Amino acid sequence: MAELTISYEGKGMVHNIKTGSSGLGDLTIDHTNVPEDQRGGVAKQLLASSALYCFCTAFAKALETRGAVFSRIEGKATLETGRDDKKRARITKIALDVTVFMDEEHEFVFERVEKIMKQGCLVTGSLEPAFPVTYALHHQAE
Repeated sequence: MAELTISYEGKGMVHNIKTGSSGLGDLTIDHTNVPEDQRGGVAKQLLASSALYCFCTAFAKALETRGAVFSRIEGKATLETGRDDKKRARITKIALDVTVFMDEEHEFVFERVEKIMKQGCLVTGSLEPAFPVTYALHHQAE
């Protein structure tokens, strides 16, 4: 079993998240000069970002493993919120919309990998028992 530890420290309007990752680095969320009505939503943004990043990198690896050559992947995550039966705020859905830019000669690989990726990645697959995660995957010829 793998384990990951992230640490948090908050002082006033400044929040530091230490990831321990040389690629990601530490995150600082500073609301010092942000109006109070614009401070919310950071956790939702981080969750949507995590889901999108995980999915896109897994998609890229699946394409590369099967020999597909692509120039880039672009994606968008849309997160919806609502209330549960106890009136608590909850995330109710994440929709991922991802486009792979590649030569048409690799389209057959895209179609195979698309079926696999609609099963999700580590993060989205872990979230699916709690709420729906949908996937719209596209191939765009270059």
